[in-house]
Amino acid sequence: MGVAVSTAQWQQTSRTAGGLYPAQAPTGRVTGLPTTSGSKPFQLWAQGLFCTERSLAKRLKNNSFYPFTQQQPNVFVLEYYLDTLWKGTLLFFVCLFLVSFGLVSEVQKQETWGFPAYGLGVGLWLMISSLPRRRLVLNHVSGVYHFSIQGRTVCQGPMHLVYVRMALSSDGYGRCFFQLVLCGHKLEPLVLVQLSERYEQMEYLGRHIARKLNINYFDCLATSYRHVVRHRPPGAAFSPGILLRKTGA
Repeated sequence: MGVAVSTAQWQQTSRTAGGLYPAQAPTGRVTGLPTTSGSKPFQLWAQGLFCTERSLAKRLKNNSFYPFTQQQPNVFVLEYYLDTLWKGTLLFFVCLFLVSFGLVSEVQKQETWGFPAYGLGVGLWLMISSLPRRRLVLNHVSGVYHFSIQGRTVCQGPMHLVYVRMALSSDGYGRCFFQLVLCGHKLEPLVLVQLSERYEQMEYLGRHIARKLNINYFDCLATSYRHVVRHRPPGAAFSPGILLRKTGA
Protein backbone atom coordinates (compact mmCIF):
# COMPACT_ATOMS: atom_id res chain seq x y z
CA MET A 1 0.00 0.00 0.00
CA GLY A 2 1.42 3.36 -0.99
CA VAL A 3 1.67 6.28 1.43
CA ALA A 4 1.94 10.02 1.06
CA VAL A 5 3.97 11.59 3.84
CA SER A 6 4.49 15.23 4.71
CA THR A 7 8.18 15.41 5.61
CA ALA A 8 7.70 18.41 7.89
CA GLN A 9 5.01 16.63 9.90
CA TRP A 10 7.09 13.43 9.81
CA GLN A 11 9.97 15.26 11.49
CA GLN A 12 7.56 16.85 13.95
CA THR A 13 6.14 13.42 14.81
CA SER A 14 9.68 12.10 15.23
CA ARG A 15 10.53 14.88 17.66
CA THR A 16 7.31 14.30 19.58
CA ALA A 17 8.06 10.62 19.94
CA GLY A 18 11.70 11.30 20.73
CA GLY A 19 11.13 10.70 24.41
CA LEU A 20 10.75 6.98 23.77
CA TYR A 21 14.22 6.72 22.26
CA PRO A 22 17.60 8.18 23.20
CA ALA A 23 18.05 11.16 20.87
CA GLN A 24 21.56 11.82 22.16
CA ALA A 25 23.86 9.47 23.98
CA PRO A 26 26.50 10.35 26.58
CA THR A 27 29.99 11.10 25.37
CA GLY A 28 31.99 7.99 24.55
CA ARG A 29 31.32 4.69 22.89
CA VAL A 30 27.96 3.01 23.16
CA THR A 31 27.84 -0.59 24.25
CA GLY A 32 26.12 -3.05 21.98
CA LEU A 33 27.32 -1.31 18.79
CA PRO A 34 30.13 -2.71 16.64
CA THR A 35 33.50 -1.09 17.35
CA THR A 36 35.52 -2.61 14.52
CA SER A 37 35.31 -1.89 10.85
CA GLY A 38 36.62 -3.43 7.67
CA SER A 39 36.52 -0.17 5.69
CA LYS A 40 39.55 1.70 4.41
CA PRO A 41 41.69 3.40 7.09
CA PHE A 42 41.57 6.73 5.22
CA GLN A 43 38.52 7.51 3.10
CA LEU A 44 37.60 11.01 1.98
CA TRP A 45 34.04 11.96 1.22
CA ALA A 46 35.21 13.39 -2.11
CA GLN A 47 32.17 13.24 -4.35
CA GLY A 48 32.71 16.69 -5.81
CA LEU A 49 31.30 17.92 -9.10
CA PHE A 50 32.05 14.67 -10.90
CA CYS A 51 29.61 12.53 -8.90
CA THR A 52 26.90 11.79 -11.46
CA GLU A 53 24.25 9.11 -11.48
CA ARG A 54 26.50 7.02 -13.73
CA SER A 55 29.43 7.12 -11.34
CA LEU A 56 27.10 6.25 -8.46
CA ALA A 57 25.76 3.26 -10.42
CA LYS A 58 29.35 2.03 -10.92
CA ARG A 59 30.04 2.31 -7.20
CA LEU A 60 26.85 0.42 -6.41
CA LYS A 61 27.91 -2.29 -8.84
CA ASN A 62 31.14 -2.78 -6.91
CA ASN A 63 29.48 -2.41 -3.50
CA SER A 64 25.73 -2.89 -3.33
CA PHE A 65 25.64 -1.24 0.13
CA TYR A 66 27.48 1.89 -0.98
CA PRO A 67 28.41 4.25 0.66
CA PHE A 68 28.40 1.85 3.62
CA THR A 69 30.16 -1.46 4.05
CA GLN A 70 28.37 -4.44 5.53
CA GLN A 71 30.19 -5.34 8.72
CA GLN A 72 27.83 -8.17 9.58
CA PRO A 73 24.25 -9.06 8.60
CA ASN A 74 21.98 -6.03 9.15
CA VAL A 75 24.88 -3.87 10.39
CA PHE A 76 26.34 -1.24 8.04
CA VAL A 77 29.32 1.02 8.79
CA LEU A 78 30.48 4.22 7.08
CA GLU A 79 33.78 5.83 8.07
CA TYR A 80 35.00 8.94 6.27
CA TYR A 81 36.71 12.32 6.45
CA LEU A 82 35.02 15.44 5.13
CA ASP A 83 36.05 16.47 1.64
CA THR A 84 36.87 19.93 2.98
CA LEU A 85 40.13 18.34 4.18
CA TRP A 86 41.73 18.30 0.73
CA LYS A 87 40.11 21.62 -0.20
CA GLY A 88 41.54 23.31 2.88
CA THR A 89 44.93 21.71 2.27
CA LEU A 90 44.99 22.92 -1.33
CA LEU A 91 43.93 26.45 -0.33
CA PHE A 92 46.54 26.56 2.43
CA PHE A 93 49.50 25.56 0.24
CA VAL A 94 48.45 27.79 -2.66
CA CYS A 95 48.20 30.83 -0.38
CA LEU A 96 51.45 29.85 1.35
CA PHE A 97 53.17 29.79 -2.04
CA LEU A 98 51.77 33.22 -2.92
CA VAL A 99 52.81 34.73 0.41
CA SER A 100 56.27 33.17 0.38
CA PHE A 101 57.19 34.49 -3.06
CA GLY A 102 55.20 37.72 -2.80
CA LEU A 103 53.46 37.16 -6.12
CA VAL A 104 50.34 39.14 -5.21
CA SER A 105 51.75 41.43 -2.55
CA GLU A 106 51.05 44.55 -4.61
CA VAL A 107 48.55 45.23 -7.40
CA GLN A 108 48.37 48.71 -8.95
CA LYS A 109 50.44 50.12 -6.05
CA GLN A 110 48.03 48.71 -3.47
CA GLU A 111 49.03 46.21 -0.82
CA THR A 112 47.13 42.94 -1.39
CA TRP A 113 49.11 40.53 0.79
CA GLY A 114 46.13 40.37 3.17
CA PHE A 115 44.09 38.24 0.77
CA PRO A 116 46.48 35.26 0.62
CA ALA A 117 47.11 35.68 4.36
CA TYR A 118 43.37 35.40 4.95
CA GLY A 119 43.32 32.33 2.68
CA LEU A 120 46.04 30.79 4.84
CA GLY A 121 43.85 31.13 7.91
CA VAL A 122 40.75 29.76 6.17
CA GLY A 123 42.66 26.82 4.70
CA LEU A 124 44.23 25.97 8.05
CA TRP A 125 40.84 26.12 9.75
CA LEU A 126 39.30 23.83 7.14
CA MET A 127 42.12 21.35 7.57
CA ILE A 128 41.88 21.22 11.35
CA SER A 129 38.07 21.04 11.45
CA SER A 130 38.03 18.19 8.89
CA LEU A 131 40.72 16.02 10.50
CA PRO A 132 38.44 14.15 12.96
CA ARG A 133 37.14 10.94 11.40
CA ARG A 134 33.37 10.47 11.15
CA ARG A 135 31.71 7.10 11.79
CA LEU A 136 28.09 6.23 11.11
CA VAL A 137 26.66 2.83 12.05
CA LEU A 138 23.24 1.54 10.95
CA ASN A 139 22.49 -1.28 13.36
CA HIS A 140 19.21 -2.94 12.39
CA VAL A 141 19.82 -5.66 14.98
CA SER A 142 19.39 -3.10 17.76
CA GLY A 143 17.14 -0.85 15.69
CA VAL A 144 19.29 2.27 16.18
CA TYR A 145 21.87 4.32 14.33
CA HIS A 146 25.01 5.73 15.93
CA PHE A 147 27.07 8.71 14.74
CA SER A 148 30.43 9.60 16.26
CA ILE A 149 33.33 11.95 15.50
CA GLN A 150 36.80 10.77 16.45
CA GLY A 151 35.31 8.13 18.74
CA ARG A 152 33.08 10.61 20.62
CA THR A 153 29.35 9.98 20.33
CA VAL A 154 27.40 12.81 18.71
CA CYS A 155 23.98 11.20 18.56
CA GLN A 156 22.10 7.94 18.34
CA GLY A 157 18.46 7.21 17.77
CA PRO A 158 15.86 5.05 16.03
CA MET A 159 16.23 4.11 12.40
CA HIS A 160 13.40 6.30 11.12
CA LEU A 161 15.60 9.37 11.69
CA VAL A 162 18.03 8.29 8.93
CA TYR A 163 16.89 8.44 5.31
CA VAL A 164 17.80 9.08 1.68
CA ARG A 165 16.26 12.27 0.32
CA MET A 166 15.77 13.61 -3.21
CA ALA A 167 16.53 17.34 -3.15
CA LEU A 168 15.16 19.71 -5.80
CA SER A 169 16.58 22.99 -7.09
CA SER A 170 16.04 25.08 -10.21
CA ASP A 171 17.88 27.73 -12.20
CA GLY A 172 16.76 31.00 -13.72
CA TYR A 173 15.54 29.25 -16.86
CA GLY A 174 13.09 27.05 -14.97
CA ARG A 175 15.08 23.84 -15.36
CA CYS A 176 14.86 21.43 -12.43
CA PHE A 177 17.90 19.69 -10.98
CA PHE A 178 17.92 16.86 -8.46
CA GLN A 179 20.33 15.63 -5.81
CA LEU A 180 20.46 12.46 -3.74
CA VAL A 181 21.40 13.19 -0.15
CA LEU A 182 21.91 10.91 2.83
CA CYS A 183 20.34 12.78 5.74
CA GLY A 184 19.51 12.19 9.38
CA HIS A 185 18.94 13.77 12.76
CA LYS A 186 22.15 15.61 13.76
CA LEU A 187 23.98 14.07 10.79
CA GLU A 188 26.04 15.98 8.26
CA PRO A 189 24.19 15.76 4.92
CA LEU A 190 26.22 13.63 2.51
CA VAL A 191 25.56 14.29 -1.18
CA LEU A 192 25.46 11.01 -3.11
CA VAL A 193 24.81 12.59 -6.53
CA GLN A 194 25.31 16.18 -7.57
CA LEU A 195 22.84 18.15 -9.71
CA SER A 196 21.18 16.06 -12.41
CA GLU A 197 18.14 16.52 -14.64
CA ARG A 198 17.38 12.79 -14.86
CA TYR A 199 14.70 12.33 -12.25
CA GLU A 200 13.81 8.71 -13.10
CA GLN A 201 17.40 7.48 -12.83
CA MET A 202 17.94 9.42 -9.62
CA GLU A 203 14.79 8.02 -8.09
CA TYR A 204 15.78 4.47 -9.04
CA LEU A 205 19.22 4.87 -7.46
CA GLY A 206 17.79 6.49 -4.33
CA ARG A 207 15.22 3.75 -3.87
CA HIS A 208 17.88 1.09 -4.47
CA ILE A 209 20.22 2.54 -1.84
CA ALA A 210 17.40 2.91 0.69
CA ARG A 211 16.25 -0.66 0.04
CA LYS A 212 19.71 -2.19 0.44
CA LEU A 213 20.35 -0.22 3.64
CA ASN A 214 16.77 -0.80 4.85
CA ILE A 215 16.09 2.88 5.55
CA ASN A 216 13.42 5.35 4.45
CA TYR A 217 13.38 7.14 1.11
CA PHE A 218 11.73 10.54 0.62
CA ASP A 219 10.84 12.23 -2.63
CA CYS A 220 11.65 15.88 -3.41
CA LEU A 221 8.03 16.89 -2.74
CA ALA A 222 6.96 17.36 0.88
CA THR A 223 3.80 15.31 0.40
CA SER A 224 4.15 12.53 -2.14
CA TYR A 225 3.03 8.99 -2.84
CA ARG A 226 6.56 8.22 -4.02
CA HIS A 227 7.98 8.10 -0.50
CA VAL A 228 9.07 4.67 0.70
CA VAL A 229 8.55 4.39 4.45
CA ARG A 230 10.09 1.35 6.13
CA HIS A 231 10.47 2.75 9.65
CA ARG A 232 7.86 4.89 11.36
CA PRO A 233 8.05 6.88 14.59
CA PRO A 234 5.81 5.59 17.38
CA GLY A 235 2.23 6.76 16.83
CA ALA A 236 2.92 7.82 13.24
CA ALA A 237 0.19 5.50 11.96
CA PHE A 238 -2.36 7.97 13.32
CA SER A 239 -0.52 11.10 12.25
CA PRO A 240 -2.43 13.45 9.90
CA GLY A 241 0.78 13.88 7.90
CA ILE A 242 0.67 10.28 6.63
CA LEU A 243 -2.06 9.62 4.10
CA LEU A 244 -2.90 6.14 2.88
CA ARG A 245 -3.38 5.72 -0.84
CA LYS A 246 -6.87 4.65 -1.80
CA THR A 247 -6.72 1.22 -3.40
CA GLY A 248 -9.64 1.99 -5.71
CA ALA A 249 -8.12 5.15 -7.12
